[in-house]
Amino acid sequence: MAGHVEPAGVAPWVRVAILVCALAAACAISLYSTGTIIPTSAQDALIFQSTLLFVVLGSAVLEHKFTRPADSVVNGLMGVVSLMTVADVAPKAAWWAVFSYCAITFVLALVCSVVSTEPHLTGWRARVAQLTYKPAVVFGRARVLYSVVFLFGVLSFYGIQDPRTGILVLFWGLFIALWPLGVPEVLSAFRFRRGGPVPIGRAVRLDSPNLLRIALDPRTRWEPEVPAIYEAADGTQHVVVPLYSQTKGEHVLATGMCVPSAAQKVQGLQAGSLYSTPESSEAVSVERALGADSGAVLLGFVIEDSTIGTIRFESWRSDVCSEGLVIWCHQGDKRVFYQIVDGTTREEALEGDRHGFQYAAATQLGVLDSKRGFVKHSWVPVMNTPVFWDPKKLATQTGAAQAGDFVYGTLPGTEVQVGGPLADAMDHHIAVLGVTGTGKTELAFDIIRHVLESGVKVVAIDLTARYRDRVSDVEPTDLSISTGLAAELSQRLFEAETGAYGAGKEKQALKGFADKLRDDVHKQLEVFLTSADAKCRLGLITLDEISNTKATLFITELYLTCLLKFARDHADKCPRVLIVVEEAHTVMPEPSTMGLGDHDSRGLVSKISQIALQGRKYGVGLLVIAQRTATVSKSVLTQCNTVISFSSFDETSLGFLANVYGEPFKATIPALPHLHAVVFGKGVRSERPVVVQIPYDAAKESVTKRPLNGATQLTNADTARSPTA
Repeated sequence: MAGHVEPAGVAPWVRVAILVCALAAACAISLYSTGTIIPTSAQDALIFQSTLLFVVLGSAVLEHKFTRPADSVVNGLMGVVSLMTVADVAPKAAWWAVFSYCAITFVLALVCSVVSTEPHLTGWRARVAQLTYKPAVVFGRARVLYSVVFLFGVLSFYGIQDPRTGILVLFWGLFIALWPLGVPEVLSAFRFRRGGPVPIGRAVRLDSPNLLRIALDPRTRWEPEVPAIYEAADGTQHVVVPLYSQTKGEHVLATGMCVPSAAQKVQGLQAGSLYSTPESSEAVSVERALGADSGAVLLGFVIEDSTIGTIRFESWRSDVCSEGLVIWCHQGDKRVFYQIVDGTTREEALEGDRHGFQYAAATQLGVLDSKRGFVKHSWVPVMNTPVFWDPKKLATQTGAAQAGDFVYGTLPGTEVQVGGPLADAMDHHIAVLGVTGTGKTELAFDIIRHVLESGVKVVAIDLTARYRDRVSDVEPTDLSISTGLAAELSQRLFEAETGAYGAGKEKQALKGFADKLRDDVHKQLEVFLTSADAKCRLGLITLDEISNTKATLFITELYLTCLLKFARDHADKCPRVLIVVEEAHTVMPEPSTMGLGDHDSRGLVSKISQIALQGRKYGVGLLVIAQRTATVSKSVLTQCNTVISFSSFDETSLGFLANVYGEPFKATIPALPHLHAVVFGKGVRSERPVVVQIPYDAAKESVTKRPLNGATQLTNADTARSPTA
C-alpha cells in the first residue's frame, strides 16, 4: 500500500508553521549573537548553521515519521564534517569525545544500511542488522545527534557565563520540548473550516474494481456499519463500506469496499477524499450490495496467481476459514463454488512496520446444477472479486445428489449431500484408498448394500474374514473352495515348483487338478449368478486359510476367469456383477514391490489384471480397496474411474492421487481430518474433486449387523460411516 500520508494527529500546516517560526527565531538569535544572520566564523557556523539548523529541519520535516538507518548515515557524516572545521580551536578531549560519537554512529548506520539491502534477511545479515539497527536509529536521530554537537559548540566556544549560552540553550530546550509535550497535535486540532463537509481521509490507491485504500483520520470510527462517501476524480460518488484498518507507523491505513449508491449526490466534496455519511443515511450491507444473500459472510478477495482450477484469496476471517470449507464468488451472472484446500501466511513490509496477511487456496467445484451436480466453470474470476461463505444458502441447495444416488457424505460445514450414480458407473471400476483406521471397509460395506439395492450382484474376495459377520444381514452365499481343496492346491503348487527335471509329472497333475477345480467353480458361479432367489445376491470368496501367495493368486485368477467367461458367453442371462477386492495388494499386487520373482506368479498377476479390466465390456465392475497404491497393480488402479481417497501419507500414493485429483490435493490428502475423504470420477456428480465429510454413526461401533434397507441413498438419512476400518 504505497503512498505518502501525514502522520496521525499533526496537520501539515502545523509543521510548516513550527519550521518557519523556529527558523525566524534562530536567525534573530544569530543576529543578536554574531551581528549577522549567516555567521562566517567556524565556531559560530558550527552552532547555528551545522547543528541548530539541522535540529530544526530534522525534527519538523525530515524525520517526523521515524528515523531510518540511511538518515543516521547522513546525520553522522554531517556531524563528522562539521566537527572537522573546528578541530584546531575546540577543546581536544571534548572534541574527540563528540567526534567519536558521530563517527561510531556513522559506521553503525552504514553497516546496517549495507546488510539490509534485501527484503527478507537471513543468516549473518539478519544478526548484524539486528545488532546495529537500534543503536543507529536512536543515536543517529537528528534531534539527538545534532543536539549533542550543538551543546558541545555552545559550551566550548561561548562558555557557561556567556548570556548567549542561556538564550541558545533556552531556545533549543523549548523547541525540543514541543514534540513530547504534544504541542503540534494541540495546534492541529484548530482547523480552518471551509464551506462543505470535512474529509475524514483521502484515497491512496484504488485496487480495481472496487477496493479502496485510504489514509484515514485516526479519530474516525472505521466499522462496517458506518459507511462513508468517496468522491472519485471523475466526479462520481461511491458509498464505501469499511472492511478493516491497520497501523502504519504514526498513521492509519484503511481498506473499504466501493459499492453502488442510488442516493442523491452530496455537493461540495473534494476529489480523492473520503467523508462521513449524513446521519440520516441508512446502513449499507456490503454483502447485499455485492450480490450476496442475507446471512452470507464476506471472507476476502481474489488475489494474484489464481487460476481456473484454483483461486487464491486474501482472508481476514480466520475464525471462519478452514480446510474443506465451501465458498463461492460471482463470475458474471453465475455463482461458482470453490473448496478451501490450503492456507498460508505472508508478511508485507509497510515502511517501518510489517503487516501479516492470511491467504487461502481453494479448488474449483464449479456451478451447482440441479441435475448434473457441480459443473466446471471455464474461466478465472477477476482480481479483487469478493469471496463469500453462505451456510444458509448452501443448506437449501440441491443438485449435488439425486434420488437413488449413493451419498458419500456432505460438504464440510454444510448439509449439502455429495452423491452420484455409483451403481451405474461401477463397471468403470472404483478404488477406495487410505491408511488403516480411516473408514475404507465401512464405506465398502455401504457401497455393497447400495449396489445390491440397485439389482447388481456382488462377489467379494475377502482376505480379512470380516465380511461374513458384517454383511450377515444380507445372507451371503459362500463361494469359497473347501479347506481341503485349498490345502491340496497349495501342495500341488509346491510340488510343481520343486519337482525334479522341470517337474513335468507334477505340473501335469496340477493341470488336471486345476481343470477339475475350474469346472466346479464354474458351476458354482453359474448357480449363484442365475439364481432368482432374493437371498442369493452377495457371494463371498474367503481366502483367509491360504498362506501360500501363489495359491492365493491362482484361486483369484480361477474365479475371475470363470466369472468373466460366464458373463461373456451368457450376456442374456448374466446380471451385472461387482467384484469387491479387499486388501487388493494381495491378489492384484504390483510385481516389482511384492517380491514376485518367478515367471508363473508374474504371469498370474498380469492375467488377473487383464481379466479385471476386460470385465467392463460384459457388465462386470471392480471395487478395489487398498492402503497404499505402491503395492497394487497400476494396470488396475489407472483404470478406476471413480477414486475415493481417505488420508494417505506415502509419497507414491500422493503422487498417484495428485495425477487423479490435481496437484493442490497432494498437500490436502495427508491432512484430511478423520472421516473426511476426497471423491472424484464417474460415480460422483461433480466434474472436479470434492472433499466430503462422512457423518459419524456411533451405532456402527456396537452393531455389526445392518438391515439391507439401510443402503446409503439420498432418500435415506443414515449416511454415516464407522470410524473403524
